Amino acid sequence: MFDFSDTDSGISYESTEDEIEINTPTYSLSIMDPIEAAVQPENMLDKFVEVGGRRYFNDVTLKGFYYLPSDQKEVERTYARNHLDKIIWEGNYSAPVFDSLSLGANVLDVGCGAGAWIVNMALEYPTSVFVGIDIVPLFPEDYPPNMTFLRCNILNGLPFPDNTFDFVRQAFVIVCIDWQSWKEKVVKELIRVTKPGGYIEIMDMNIDREIINLGIVSGKIDNCLEEHFRKAGINRASGTDVIKTFNEFKDKVIVAPIEVRTYYLGKKAGRIGDALLKSVLGGYRAMKIIFIHIMRITEEEFEQMLIDFEKECNEITLRKTRYCAIIQKRLVVYDS
Repeated sequence: MFDFSDTDSGISYESTEDEIEINTPTYSLSIMDPIEAAVQPENMLDKFVEVGGRRYFNDVTLKGFYYLPSDQKEVERTYARNHLDKIIWEGNYSAPVFDSLSLGANVLDVGCGAGAWIVNMALEYPTSVFVGIDIVPLFPEDYPPNMTFLRCNILNGLPFPDNTFDFVRQAFVIVCIDWQSWKEKVVKELIRVTKPGGYIEIMDMNIDREIINLGIVSGKIDNCLEEHFRKAGINRASGTDVIKTFNEFKDKVIVAPIEVRTYYLGKKAGRIGDALLKSVLGGYRAMKIIFIHIMRITEEEFEQMLIDFEKECNEITLRKTRYCAIIQKRLVVYDS
C-alpha cells in the first residue's frame, strides 16, 4: 500500500484548516449568448452549431458553464496537451496503481473529452477495463475493445453502483464546475464509485497561480479569466483547496500530499517550452468566446492579443503550474 506519510519526495502538506469560500454563480447573461443567438428554429434540433468558425455542441442543458468547441481542432488540442502532460508528469498517472492496472482494474476517466488519456491507457493496459465519461460526446469512433464511452453529467450523479472502480481519474474539469456543486456533489460521487483501497487522482491547473511572473498582456488575460471564474461561481482553485474538500471526508479517504509541477513557456525553455506555449495559445483560442464576451473586443483584437502574448512569453520568463492530488478510499469506511 502507498505510504502517504512520505514527505521526502518533494511533496509538501499545506494547511487545510481554513474554511473555503463557496462562490455562487452570478451570471445574469449566459457566456454562451453568441452560441444561443446562432440557434435558430431551423437548427435547434441539430446536434452541433457553428459560431465564429468553430463547432459547438448544441444543448440547452449546458447553458452557462460549458464553453469549449466540439470540433477537430479541439480534438487535436487535447491530444497534444495530453502528450505534454505525460512529459511534465513523467507518465500517464501518479497514483500507485501500476500493479492493479497490470493485473486488471476497472478505471473511470471523469471528463475524458476526446479520449486522449483513456485511449492511451487502454492500449497500455489491455487487461484492465476503462470507461470514459463526458458531458459532450466528442468521443473517437475507433478505440480499443477494453474500453467504452458514456455521455454523462457528473452533476446529475454517476450512473455506476457504489465501489465500482479501482482507479478514478479527473483532469481539467475544475474550471467547468461551480465550487458549490464541486463540494456538495462531485467529491461525494468520486468517493462513492471508488472501491475501498482504490485511488482517486485529480490533475488540474493551479488556477490561483495560472501564470507566474505576469507581463502586461498576460496580466490582461489573467484578469479576464479571473472575472469569468468569479461570475461563473468557479473557485480559482489551487490543489490545496481541492484537497480541503476531500479532507472533509477523512472518515472515508486518506489524502496524500499535493504535488505541484512548474513549467516554462516560450522559446527560452527550448522545444518543450515552445510546445507548451502553443498548447496554451490553443487553449485560449478554444475560449475565444469568453475573452470576446468579457473584454468586449473584436476577433481581430483577440488575435492580436494572442500575438502579443506569444511575443511576451518569448521575451520574459512566464511560468504556469499544475497540481496532482491523490486520494485513497479507506478499506473500511465508517458512516458519518
